[in-house]
Amino acid sequence: MTFRTRTAPQPSRRRTRRDDTRRGVIVTLTFSLVILIAVSLMGGVLLSGYYTQHWTPVAAVNGETISKDAVRNRVELNKTRYQRQIDVFTGLRNQTKISSDEFTNLTTPITSGMADSQAYSDALSQLEQEAELRQYASKNNIKVTDQQLTDQVKIDATVPELRHIKVIGVEPSAADPAAGLTQADLTAASTRAQALLDEVKNGKKWDDVAAEANLGLINSAEFAGSSTPGDLNLLSKDGTTLDADLTDAIFALAKVNDTTTLFKGSDGIYRFATVVTIVQTYEDPDWQKTVGGDAYNALVKDEALRKAIKDTVEAKYAAAPTVQRHVEQIKIQNLFSSLGGGDEVKFKLLVFAPNHSAANASSVASTDAAWTDAKKRADDAAAKLRQDPTQWTTMARDTTINDDVSGINKFSGDAPWLQAEWFSATMSSGNSGLTMPAVGAALFKDGLKAGTILDPILESASGYVLVEFDGRRGAPAQRIANAQLAINSGMSFEDAAKKYGESADALAGGDIGWVAQYTFTGTQRDAIWNTPVGSVSELVTINGDFYVFKVTEQQTRTLDAVSQAKLNKTLFTTWLGELKGSTLTWEDSAAMTALTPTAAP
Repeated sequence: MTFRTRTAPQPSRRRTRRDDTRRGVIVTLTFSLVILIAVSLMGGVLLSGYYTQHWTPVAAVNGETISKDAVRNRVELNKTRYQRQIDVFTGLRNQTKISSDEFTNLTTPITSGMADSQAYSDALSQLEQEAELRQYASKNNIKVTDQQLTDQVKIDATVPELRHIKVIGVEPSAADPAAGLTQADLTAASTRAQALLDEVKNGKKWDDVAAEANLGLINSAEFAGSSTPGDLNLLSKDGTTLDADLTDAIFALAKVNDTTTLFKGSDGIYRFATVVTIVQTYEDPDWQKTVGGDAYNALVKDEALRKAIKDTVEAKYAAAPTVQRHVEQIKIQNLFSSLGGGDEVKFKLLVFAPNHSAANASSVASTDAAWTDAKKRADDAAAKLRQDPTQWTTMARDTTINDDVSGINKFSGDAPWLQAEWFSATMSSGNSGLTMPAVGAALFKDGLKAGTILDPILESASGYVLVEFDGRRGAPAQRIANAQLAINSGMSFEDAAKKYGESADALAGGDIGWVAQYTFTGTQRDAIWNTPVGSVSELVTINGDFYVFKVTEQQTRTLDAVSQAKLNKTLFTTWLGELKGSTLTWEDSAAMTALTPTAAP
């Protein structure tokens, strides 16, 4: 059998073309798929990079995320708003409606807020708080109307009335510092303050009266440590920390240089005030044109919502009847808690330096005649003051007599209660002391009587120092322990407050009146509300000071108007702190650090 190979048929031209087309399609599809995959990979990389740069969360509030772009956008918006505020104040300065110093005081904090290191941190805090409030509003069905949004824009565009306020205050001082204040001491302070006010009304220049007054008030924020004590500069009515009645009187003054009547503050200080500049309310007509946009509109909604929540909180906890407690307190001040315990002395001080320069005393040779002159001046002053101790204040303020540069001269030579450490060159806290060890040793000697004027004391670092010893008392911890012991031994709380208390209410038995839930914060509030009615609280420490409280009564009642106004100054801030404490907040600190631009060297 013969086998033959069959000749394969030759493909037609049509079939060849069809195969070529099929191969072309496959190649094209394959190539397109490769390109698509490559593009997808590149797109994924780009999208991932964009997400990382813009959408990556840097914080979350109860699961609601805050992106990098949200922070950047808020920073940009804030800076635009801040710059517009500066532009408005620049216009007021150029129109001589405010002085250059007033302009600087108004714009310095704004400029600080525009620095990136502050701006990014502030922006994140704002966004977090807005998220907290939106969530609270949603849960409690609090909404804002179109009219509220319109009102909020107007608030943003308006500079409220500003007044440059100056205050003179007289703080009661104990005739016997070791025994504490008496009613006679309060009367003396009130009489002195009224006399100063009368001097102003009779035409004496304010600044001259202010120089005459004791403006070195360590217990008052508007006086202590200020280079121009009592000068509060330009403030809005809501921006003051003064008591409500004095604030109302200040903003009721009809014109500059008018003065208020005399007010006794809640801190026991007697004050009166004047205004040297009045800037009327100003609404910026170009505000929305300059600042407006989608980001601003969203912010306005959050701002209006915040105000609506604030109104709700104040209506609930300040205006409406609430459970309140009548409270008495004993407060012991610890002015220098960082130094620990130790007895304290009260004294007056004058310095007589060689060549009238305490700063250069250590470089003057002990044999120099300037030391002899300083000693003679100190001896003459001692003789004069022993004849008439009332001259101390006048001599302390006279820079041709008193060469003191320690800062006590700002207190009319009347030093606050100081511990022994203060007389060394450097205290345990690391801060500089008075560098008057010989003075310290003399004041802490046993047996000194209040009112004793010691012989001039040589301090090589400053000169001859003349001091009057006014009293000595135990350390703050010992003084509060004495009060507690007295109460436990049967003394009434009221009598213990009168004897040991150091707050303005001590003479009234420590009575601070009716206290609402948000009147105080932190450990102070906990001590009051965790103490059974009729009982005395445990000892609590607040900002270094010591307190014990007695809760005498509890009622559901409505606060009076003055108490409501005082409570509303702090209520919403305290409430916000509680809201934040109950919120689950996450922050990526490393991402925020990377996000914040580095300041140029």
